[in-house]
Amino acid sequence: MKINSQKREGNKVFFEIEEDPAKLKEIFEKTLVEAGKEIKISGFRPGKAPRGMVERAIDPEAVNYRATQNVISEIYPKLIEETKIEPVDYPNIDIVSNEKDKPLVFKLSVEVYPEVKLGKYIGIKAERKSTEVKEEEIIHTLGRLQERFSATNAEGKKELLALDDEFAKKVSRYGTLEELKEELKTALKNEKTAESDADVKNKLIGLVAADTDVEIPSSMTEREIEIMFDELKTSLSQSGLTIDDYLKGAKKEEKSLRDEMRKSAEIRVKGKVILRAIAEKEGLKVEEETIRDEIKAMAGETGQDIDAIMKKLEKGTRSYMEEYLLRKKALEFLLEKANIKVEEEKKG
Repeated sequence: MKINSQKREGNKVFFEIEEDPAKLKEIFEKTLVEAGKEIKISGFRPGKAPRGMVERAIDPEAVNYRATQNVISEIYPKLIEETKIEPVDYPNIDIVSNEKDKPLVFKLSVEVYPEVKLGKYIGIKAERKSTEVKEEEIIHTLGRLQERFSATNAEGKKELLALDDEFAKKVSRYGTLEELKEELKTALKNEKTAESDADVKNKLIGLVAADTDVEIPSSMTEREIEIMFDELKTSLSQSGLTIDDYLKGAKKEEKSLRDEMRKSAEIRVKGKVILRAIAEKEGLKVEEETIRDEIKAMAGETGQDIDAIMKKLEKGTRSYMEEYLLRKKALEFLLEKANIKVEEEKKG
């Protein structure tokens, strides 16, 4: 393989590649043998017919086309390794020259992972939602429990249970109303904390993104839309619904739904790209133990052996997991280095 030219324009890389005619001839011979095994020639078992009969029975142009594709398929991984590019889509191929006993020359273009020029990402100022649980919120939650366990009398009116220890025993595993209130306070606190964490992280990514120069490849956005679409289908299936049910209820076409997802997909991809750039700049790494812990959490109580799962992990699956965990680590780093203050309660 010889690289005649290489240039990058935005998120696309363009090559002109040349391959020795001897290599093309070698691949052509292998392809001819493969083709001979696929065709049926009367009086011969597949792959056992004489070469001359095989050549007369098949289209040489078709074999040459397949051989050329096989050569390019062999070259492409070597090209990626040698030039250190990171494709995010399938390549486009344009044959320049493919003559007998002459070098194969072709042009290849492919979208690659974007270049990122990070702005400020340490010491970012952001406000966090308060996680304080007020007495009126606990009372409101108790009121909802009262409604849920209410009874209807003979006159059709709702009868609410009194908020006392007996109520606590009836609606929970606690023996007193105070114990139930403490449990509700803890649950509300956890809920608010999770919401506050997610909100402040989104704010931080948004603030860093606004100060970052990066052009997202269209293929990455399209792939993110596909991920979001699959997430929606999974969410719907948990409620016993299909995507068709959803589209029918929303009176939408699938294409319009995907178009609506585009803006969110672009934001999500940009966030992922930025977090990876931060991880690279800060030299963050994902430890093997972190991967084990993630697999353990995913395995749950299935009783599966973690070491066995680790060995069976496909390269692509492991890479996807490592990327996710690395972004997660970068987000924690971003939060740790940020200047966070709790939002003041709005009055009135």
